[in-house]
Amino acid sequence: MLLVLAACGNGDDVDEVDDVPDETEETDEPVEEEPDEAPDDDADDAAAPDGPTITLRGQDFSEAITLAEVYGQYLQGLGYDVDIMTPAGFRVEAIQDLEAGTLNMIVDYIGGSQAELAPDAEPSGDPDEVMEIITEAYADMGATPLDYTPAIDGDAFVVRGDLEAETISDVADMDLVLGASAQCFERPQCFIGFEDVYGIEFADTQTIEFGPILGESLDAGEVDAVVWNDTAPQIEEFGFKVLEDDLGLFPAQNIAPILDDSLIDAYGQDLVDAINELSAMITTDDLLAWNFETDIEFRESDDVATEWLEANGLL
Repeated sequence: MLLVLAACGNGDDVDEVDDVPDETEETDEPVEEEPDEAPDDDADDAAAPDGPTITLRGQDFSEAITLAEVYGQYLQGLGYDVDIMTPAGFRVEAIQDLEAGTLNMIVDYIGGSQAELAPDAEPSGDPDEVMEIITEAYADMGATPLDYTPAIDGDAFVVRGDLEAETISDVADMDLVLGASAQCFERPQCFIGFEDVYGIEFADTQTIEFGPILGESLDAGEVDAVVWNDTAPQIEEFGFKVLEDDLGLFPAQNIAPILDDSLIDAYGQDLVDAINELSAMITTDDLLAWNFETDIEFRESDDVATEWLEANGLL
């Protein structure tokens, strides 16, 4: 019996040994390790820039709101902590909040910044000359303008298409009714310049909120001319005409981000280079397309910005 039992026992052992090679053959195949995703997440966290929250806010009209969303979402996509605040106010409020520290990044039109910060400086259609002026002015409040965009949203003296005029000088004696935002009536590069530079005497003036309502008032005949931006899609839609600024009243109006120096100190050249790379990609055609989407198709600026960033491989 002992011999029989021993024989049975040896048989079981042999069966178990025979199973081992099969298992070994299976483990010869490459095995993917499960924790691959965790290190990637950790790497992303480690790569996230470390510094203060970037706070920016669009001025309260559609193009400026879209611009703030484009810059803000782009920086968020790069890992920066960004707070895109609810749009409010216009240039005056934006610059005041930058100086006060409520915002540490704004996006503005360089000629507008010059009109606000250096109103007595000679207006120029050369963006580099305008940048020299505003760079010095912003430095006094501890801020730095970065590269300006190829995109230009120029000031525009807009009339209905049937008006017999091609230049602003042509309307000097036409007794037109002018509609413009409240800020225009305070600026040498706007209403004051129409009087001092062009010698225009308007029959009357109306203060109209900046935006599509300017076009509505012009189309309805409530005013004969408006001061608007030349990227407004309603100009083409309503068949309006932009008169030539033949005496050079309006300054260059490229777009530039302005950063509080504390952001540059914290994040260094990486942040500056990233923003400059984005600015170099924004064209006037982009502004026109964005404004059509927001002002004619009534889409939200944040959606328009996301779509553009994704289409350009930036998100």
